[in-house]
Amino acid sequence: MADFINVAESGEFVQVDINASGVFANATLAMADTANVMTVPSLQEITVNATPGIFRWKQLDVLSEKVVTTASTNNIESTFVLDPVTFFDGTGDTDGIFDIVNNKTLCYFRMYWQGTSSSDRYIEGSGYLSALAPTVSPDSPVWTSPVTIEVVGDFTSGSVA
Repeated sequence: MADFINVAESGEFVQVDINASGVFANATLAMADTANVMTVPSLQEITVNATPGIFRWKQLDVLSEKVVTTASTNNIESTFVLDPVTFFDGTGDTDGIFDIVNNKTLCYFRMYWQGTSSSDRYIEGSGYLSALAPTVSPDSPVWTSPVTIEVVGDFTSGSVA
């Protein structure tokens, strides 16, 4: 039987960290700047999209379509419960999520698949936050919002040291 990535045990939770405090050579250096790393709070759901583009064509001398890949569209879509510190104030020199979106600030991110313990896996990169749409209602009396990280370039994967 194969192992599964279980996120329902203590200490094995999905986590997204961002740093929008400045221009770094890569996400690894941005995540090392711990004073400016902010953890996105109270994630409710998350979807990682790594979708290469596809170009298809048909030829008269072949019975099936030809296919080649083009540049990928990569993003991370999530929904979270807002708190005033991460939404408005931020951490260190990293603005709050609202200002990062509003100012169109490039941020660096790291998404942990199953916690942040030694040898746990993550993906990281740089991108822009978008699709912010806070909502509240009588049936959901706390502010929640989707937020998407539109990735610039490729994801990079690694393991926690």
